[in-house]
This record gives sequence, structure tokens and C-alpha cells, in this order.
Amino acid sequence: MTTNEIERNKATVARFLAGTHSADIEAVSVIDETVVPHIRCHGFPGFPGGEFADRDSYKAFFRVFRQSFSDMDFTTLHTVAAGDYVSAHWSIEATHSGSFQGIAPDGRRVVFDGVALYRLEDGRIAETWLRINEPMLIAQLGVSAAA
Repeated sequence: MTTNEIERNKATVARFLAGTHSADIEAVSVIDETVVPHIRCHGFPGFPGGEFADRDSYKAFFRVFRQSFSDMDFTTLHTVAAGDYVSAHWSIEATHSGSFQGIAPDGRRVVFDGVALYRLEDGRIAETWLRINEPMLIAQLGVSAAA
């Protein structure tokens, strides 16, 4: 793989993250341009086994996530690329404004991080592994929120 292809992959992931975490929820349409139709996703809360395999489910995940956590500040902390893979370590600060994992919203500001690994095909995301720091997030939502 050439340096140009690796840089193209990093740029695709950066564009994807900017759109899916934009203040404009309609920016999730970036998925149509940056993700292959046969996408495979792993580790996504709210899906059976954390798995799904289509762009519409990817968009649905981000729409629901954005309803659960509004007024979001998303920061990419580190990006590493090698071959067909790009990994992004990110941080989110947001307001808990909708139900998440059965926990009712209470308007708290939360901060949590996670890592996503993307496998690309011809410059588009073909597979994603997501790991959200859920223990960190749930701890901030508090025991009373879970009751």
C-alpha cells in the first residue's frame, strides 16, 4: 500500500468522523460517501450482539446516539494508519439528553472516550470495530439515573 493510499484512508476516516459527530444530524449522510454498502460493524450498543451490516443501520446508530447525547464536543485524540486500517482514539463531552442503555436522561454533562478501528476498501470504510468506555460513561450517569 502506498503512502498516498494510507493518507486517503486517514482522510476518509476524518471526514466520516466529522460528519457523524457534527452538530447537524443530517450530516450522517456522509456515510453514503465514505462507507461501502456491505459494511460490517462490531461492538455497537443497541444492536443484537453489537453487530450490523448495512449503511442504514450505521446512520440509525448515530441518530439514536445523537438523541441520547446532545450538545456534543467530539475530539479525535490520536489517529494511526497502517495498510488498510485506521484507528482513532476519541473523546466526547456531551449532555445526556435521551435514554441510553435504559437510563433515563437527566441533563448531566458527561465525558467519555473510546477507540474505533476501521478497515477500508478502495478508500471507503468496509468494517468497524467500536469500543466505547461504557464503565466511565455509566459511572457519570449515576446510580439514581439507573433506578
